[in-house]
Amino acid sequence: MKRLFTNATFVTMVDEFDTADALLVDDEGRIAFVGPLEEARKRAEGAEEVDLGGAAVLPGLIDPHSHFTGSLQYLLFADLSACTSFAEITETLKEFAAKRHIGPDGVIMGNGYDQNNLIEQRHPDKSVLNAVSEDIPVLITHVSNHMGVANDCLLKMAGITPATPDPEGGRYGRMDGTGDLDGYAEEPAAMNPFYAITTPRLGLDFNAMIGDMQRIYLEHGVTTCQDGATAPDMAAVMVGLAKAGLLQMDIVAYPMWGTDVMATLADNAEFDSQRYTGHFRFGGLKMFLDGSPQGLTAWMTEPYVEGPDGEKDWVAYSTMTDEDATAFAKIAIDSNHQLLCHCNGDAAADQLLRVYEAARDASDNPDKMGLRPVMIHAQTARADQYEKMAAIGMIPSIFSSHIWYWGDAHLRNLGPVRGGRVSACGDAARSGIPFTLHTDTPVLRPNLLEAAWCAVNRITKAGVQLDEDQKVTPYEAMRAITFNGAYQYGEEADKGTLEAGKLADLVVLDRNPLAVDPREIRDIQVLATIKEGETLYERDDQ
Repeated sequence: MKRLFTNATFVTMVDEFDTADALLVDDEGRIAFVGPLEEARKRAEGAEEVDLGGAAVLPGLIDPHSHFTGSLQYLLFADLSACTSFAEITETLKEFAAKRHIGPDGVIMGNGYDQNNLIEQRHPDKSVLNAVSEDIPVLITHVSNHMGVANDCLLKMAGITPATPDPEGGRYGRMDGTGDLDGYAEEPAAMNPFYAITTPRLGLDFNAMIGDMQRIYLEHGVTTCQDGATAPDMAAVMVGLAKAGLLQMDIVAYPMWGTDVMATLADNAEFDSQRYTGHFRFGGLKMFLDGSPQGLTAWMTEPYVEGPDGEKDWVAYSTMTDEDATAFAKIAIDSNHQLLCHCNGDAAADQLLRVYEAARDASDNPDKMGLRPVMIHAQTARADQYEKMAAIGMIPSIFSSHIWYWGDAHLRNLGPVRGGRVSACGDAARSGIPFTLHTDTPVLRPNLLEAAWCAVNRITKAGVQLDEDQKVTPYEAMRAITFNGAYQYGEEADKGTLEAGKLADLVVLDRNPLAVDPREIRDIQVLATIKEGETLYERDDQ
């Protein structure tokens, strides 16, 4: 259906100052015209006119890294993000289990605890969860999703005993002096045996949940999102949803290292394309090289101020050897796929730059220079590393929300200089890189406007001003979640700006983020989200 949107400021994102009075959508869901209202009306015969009441309209926001299938945590897990003590964690889980009537055949899951916010200032242990239940498996995951804690029941069901060795790239916590397990598990290699038990017990019905999962993104103005570490079973789920016509927004998936990624792509060959089928496609491959800085597992070149248990000279560790990482990167390059790689610490960033160049040099793929590899998170990337990324065509996708949520922890853990320059968007901008901003959902809700606010203002929860040299302008921040996001996916011909011929993916805001006081960007409200001319979300009080 043709639709003419009027009475709004259309912020095209073509440049910092370009705006229009009206936007016309054709029958195919593409922008037919954007410009003066009078001219738009001349072209709009038969179109439905939609008065937007003076709002601001930008291109639909593009999430450059999250875990779409992980958003089910918001629907099925207890929210531990507000807990400030072990006792509150126990009580929250008990109330959740009672409300959900979870019995011995089920599982009690919680997500979002942060040891930095607990009065105990450490991770919980299994005793905290044994107090919830001794008969039902209990698993809680850290806000970073890089670590978690299991109760004795789950440890037994997973076959994890004191004799179980730490897996490569992971670690099990042990009690001082006894060697007994304390329930803590660090990094996916250690946590996956728990998920093998808990996931089947959740009784997942994606057909029933998919509307709510998409709403989590749509209510934040996101029209394209990512499933950034897709296991084979989840790939099959997403393909099934796409074939059933249940996806409304575009979702790009990246099969994860540690599985037979090429088999996943071969089994779903019609979705291994730059074109979407039923709003779904595979975009490339994913690997990860370290953990999280707030969890003290990001791999650093210089020590943390203080490591776990007061350890000095702690720099954490890599989750992959150079040999394995180079081999996986070469698989991506040889098969003409984009590579995404999780790197939080600067040592991990060094490793990625090193192994990607080695893999690319060894590849015979004639198109290898145009694959746009992505460094995910880049929390402590140095200025020289951004310059190297620019030289080799690598895109940093920066988790800028760390500034507000964990900036104070980074100052404690890394010191004032390194902690003050986390999420160094300023260096990225000066290097000329089309950097992007993300929220790593379900670590945080996909609030990309807040991510932009963080990159612009660089204020922590405690009100500390981080390195102002790493600030970017509102235009640069909004560009990072519109055009640059489209560029990262190789979709800049269809998305990222409001121009004739592009998809009519729009976000309707109550204020223009380029015109308000930069301190107010986070307070801007999403009024509606429009995908290919169709309104998929509208705020209830509209």
